[in-house]
Amino acid sequence: MKTTPSKPSLQPSPRSAAFCSRRWAFVATLLTMVASHAEEMFPFVIPGLETPAKDSIVDVSWLNEMPAGKHGPVTVRDGQFVDGAGKRVKFLATNFTFGSCFPDHDTADRLAARLASLGMNCVRFHHMDNQTAPRGIWKAGTPKKNEFDPDQLDRLDYFIAALKRHGIYANLNLHVSRNYWEGEDFPDGLAEHERRERMPHYSKGVDKINEQMIRMQRDYARALLGHVNPFTKTAYASEPCVAIVEINNENSLLQLKVAALPEHYRADILKQWNAWLRKRYTSAEKLVAAWGDATPLGDNLLPARFVTQGGGNFQTARNDSGELRVSLTKLPAVNWHAQLHWTGMTLEEGKLYTLEFTGCSDAPREVPLSTRLQTGDYHNCGLRETARLTPQWQTFTHTFRATRTAPGLVRFDFVLGGGPAGDFFIKDLTLRPGGTLGLKPGESLADGTVGSGEGSLGTPRGLDWTRFLAETERGYTDGMREFLKKELGVRACITDSQASYGGIAGTWRESFNDFVDMHAYWQHPRFPGRPWDGGNWSIPNSPMVANPGAGNLWQLAIYRVAGRPFTVSEYDHPAPSHYAAEMFPMIASFAAAQDWDGLFQFDWGGTGWDEGKISGYFSLQQHPGKLAFLPAAALMLRRGDVAPARGTARLDLPGDEAEKLTADGVTLSEAWQRAGVTQQDCLTHQLAVRFTENGTLKADKPATGGSQLAWDAKAALYTVDAPAAKAVVGRCTGKTTKLDGAEFAVKSNSRDFAALTLNAADGKPLAQSRRLLLTAVGNVENTGMGWNTDHTSVGHKWGSAPTICEGITATITLATQAKTAKVFALDGTGARAGEVPARLAEGRLSFAIGPKDKTLWFEIVVE
Repeated sequence: MKTTPSKPSLQPSPRSAAFCSRRWAFVATLLTMVASHAEEMFPFVIPGLETPAKDSIVDVSWLNEMPAGKHGPVTVRDGQFVDGAGKRVKFLATNFTFGSCFPDHDTADRLAARLASLGMNCVRFHHMDNQTAPRGIWKAGTPKKNEFDPDQLDRLDYFIAALKRHGIYANLNLHVSRNYWEGEDFPDGLAEHERRERMPHYSKGVDKINEQMIRMQRDYARALLGHVNPFTKTAYASEPCVAIVEINNENSLLQLKVAALPEHYRADILKQWNAWLRKRYTSAEKLVAAWGDATPLGDNLLPARFVTQGGGNFQTARNDSGELRVSLTKLPAVNWHAQLHWTGMTLEEGKLYTLEFTGCSDAPREVPLSTRLQTGDYHNCGLRETARLTPQWQTFTHTFRATRTAPGLVRFDFVLGGGPAGDFFIKDLTLRPGGTLGLKPGESLADGTVGSGEGSLGTPRGLDWTRFLAETERGYTDGMREFLKKELGVRACITDSQASYGGIAGTWRESFNDFVDMHAYWQHPRFPGRPWDGGNWSIPNSPMVANPGAGNLWQLAIYRVAGRPFTVSEYDHPAPSHYAAEMFPMIASFAAAQDWDGLFQFDWGGTGWDEGKISGYFSLQQHPGKLAFLPAAALMLRRGDVAPARGTARLDLPGDEAEKLTADGVTLSEAWQRAGVTQQDCLTHQLAVRFTENGTLKADKPATGGSQLAWDAKAALYTVDAPAAKAVVGRCTGKTTKLDGAEFAVKSNSRDFAALTLNAADGKPLAQSRRLLLTAVGNVENTGMGWNTDHTSVGHKWGSAPTICEGITATITLATQAKTAKVFALDGTGARAGEVPARLAEGRLSFAIGPKDKTLWFEIVVE
């Protein structure tokens, strides 16, 4: 209702005066907080190429035995990496990507020394195969990317030789991001732009079943690993400093959407699928007996009305003929933020149901379809398909078996937000009991025309499709591993891809390799529009320490396989998160407690080696909030200052059950929890999957366990309490956190967040140690970062050098046997910059730190 305002009074009413008073009090408080925040921040740069000052406590290069591979190659013994002398090796590492893999000789020497000083002993070479020089290994100016650039190869060779001298191993990745058609012609009849639009990124999945692509992978491996490094006089296949070779990054045939492929590739895969079926069943009669016959269709179960989610992104309307028009006006940040739901249905467990509708779109679009529980964890209930709409009307029919249902709590979803913006139409939508799982009209086993089992969760067809993909993929992996080891003579430890790619069947695939690997990121940037659009992205910007589901730690721990080393070759808490400082104290201590074998941060970051500012989401080399904790991480993980958790919870999982669970859409996390192991157990027990030849899914968890870690997600507080290592991470401000022999009284700050570690350089219990390193970090960012209002993005406005850091105000109290003690503030090179007042009395050393010290590092020296 529109109203006419009265003439304003010149005298404020008592109520308005009180409001004004409160408003200005709020403004004053806000300005005080802003000013206080500004006073807490100070410039602090940790050089990217400069090694620490002589004898600095932050130089832990002494952890590296030099040269790397001195006693022979790294191998696997009793489920652990060992060097040629039989001594256990744990990796703390980073990734070098694109052009950073090829520094000039002088920079390579400086980088190798710098990485060693930070406690790193391995480098993963990643994305070398993507571009021509100077950002990749391929020679520029040639018709195809099929010839190495000699200058790039020289730089790579020298860098690896420099790393070797400093005790740093290499992890060489084979296929990461090469587009195969850029190296050879393919008989697919497609233009290059069509391949980019219609093929999976880097042909992922396809390259594990397409013979030409597999042959090209072997050619690349032969050229790279057969190359003799002139600086080490050894071919990479037999070079002892090459510890790891990865075959195919983040890739699984089990995640391939065959129906969306161009005809040439789709037909090839379906031909192989039909050959697999003929070998398995020998006749159509046996196949139909295994898959089941038709069940008559019943009445439509869908409610007449639907519910919208994210309605601000789209509009709906029905015309007189009953067609539903959906107009997507705005692309949401993620596709599922725009949905249509039909709710409140009852689907009977194990029964068949058929979804059918007719649809078209003004532009080609993919619309995910699913049935799921409408409460709790929203797990899938049997249907998981994608409708590929075109301007032509098509009828879509999907039969599925209902799984994990609950009466009146199942919903059907149309996910609308995947784009592009525009209109599409749906009519004759039904969900009815019944359907057929056997051969459909027009399908013939003899003629090789049986369609795929994509999306057929809980059905025999879907299970066979999963088995076909899993067996084919294991054949690819076994063939590549045998080629590398036997034909090329590779001595390094080999894995195919990351264990989560391909579901539980993917983990089973990796269990046959030398070790098992995983990736994880806490709050990876999201790109709602064009992928990797630097002006249109966001991060939630909240700390993992406050996550009630154990964050990334549980999601990584569940993938370790018994009897195999376990690594995480990509891990990061991307910038510009205010909470990135939590990363290394949490993941390094947890990796130590789980007794993992390698942790690789992603990534070192570009070729701006000494810019003095954070240059991107993942860049480590200029991020003080991450770099500062590397010495502590090396001591906790590599030296073993944090002990492994007592007791191991093992999940027994039959191999054939792995394929069935994958076909049913069950995740490995769900499998663990079905067997009675929860997220909290990963803090008290090591976790390991054990694949068996038979039996049932079950877990063996010792009743007693324990570790030197504690995590209260509700209080958002994570601590490490080991004799030679302490950590306090999260909402530790405004209170005192008491650990054995150490107290951390941290003053409140603007974000109620801090991360502190305390490490004995000599490995002795803190009270007996003569030299300790304290690291204290809060928020870290560039000067002049251009945040949006809710601090979820800076767009292109990353700011400039130098990096500025939040000083943590705290009083540290230690139990000590010292007669005398001094505390020093260190500069960015680790040199002593000034003494911090300290009080030593009655076996307790106490000192205060804060922004005035203008450092993240403090050294405690006692006698």
